[in-house]
Amino acid sequence: MAYIDKIKSGKKIFFYLGKTIRLGENKWKKIRIKLGEKEPTKEEIKKKLLELKLEEYNIYNKDYLDADKLEIIDDFKEVYTNHLKQIPKTIAEKEEAGFVIRFTYNSNAIEGNRLTLRDTYLIIKEKQIPSGAPPKDYNEAINGREAFEFIKEYKGKLTIEFLEKLNLILTKNTGVIYSGRVRFFQVKIEGADFIPPEPEKVKQLLNNMIKLYYKNKLKIHPFVLACLIHAQFVEIHPFEDGNGRTGRALMNWILMCAGYPKLFVPVKLRQKYYEAIDLHNQKDVKGYCEKMFEVVVEQFKL
Repeated sequence: MAYIDKIKSGKKIFFYLGKTIRLGENKWKKIRIKLGEKEPTKEEIKKKLLELKLEEYNIYNKDYLDADKLEIIDDFKEVYTNHLKQIPKTIAEKEEAGFVIRFTYNSNAIEGNRLTLRDTYLIIKEKQIPSGAPPKDYNEAINGREAFEFIKEYKGKLTIEFLEKLNLILTKNTGVIYSGRVRFFQVKIEGADFIPPEPEKVKQLLNNMIKLYYKNKLKIHPFVLACLIHAQFVEIHPFEDGNGRTGRALMNWILMCAGYPKLFVPVKLRQKYYEAIDLHNQKDVKGYCEKMFEVVVEQFKL
């Protein structure tokens, strides 16, 4: 919570906008923005709150993403929130349905699904089966819609059970043998040098990932946290199939929980997306976050 400080310097008194933030266990830091000699108005405080927020972003997120990029994410959130306030509920519902179609199409296409955006629309919106649509591809489109409804309604905590349910929805009726079950066998990622961890380590790594989420939920920017959890999940590769789709849905669940707009990874930027994940595999976490920002910022222009 921000507060106003009055600090005497010589014969003068200066006003500061301050906030005390937690850096670690029993470790705190006070940050301040100078307001001037006169008691600030509400409008002046509002403007300085942005500076204070950016200063806080710099402290918590400097190892992941620069504050100016996080400000763009926040601007997008503000514009989108104001947009929703100005349109009828029916239009908002249509936009939500449109996003689900775009998200499902792009997320599935990244993994090789052959449906077009139009095909995905016909399946999800019109409940039609496009001519020649393979059953697996068709079911993946249906699953994508159901998965998004699931994460939108889910009010519980991030748990392994939640991840299993999400993966089960995304992979059912697609030929996956152990759908929704944490793997107990070794897997490889096609087209990548990275080898996922041994099966006996998977559940502990997932628990570590969940602890990381709750430890940083109130500190790290929601976009950065969503990116970090997404990358860790994909590296753990906890399921037989559908890890990418589950990870991208998980990323959106984190954003939605924090009140941020939903995002999708455009299939046209698939190569850049894979490059981002490679950077995280190589422990270049800031490079990964920067490239993920480049990938998703494209949709802000839509």
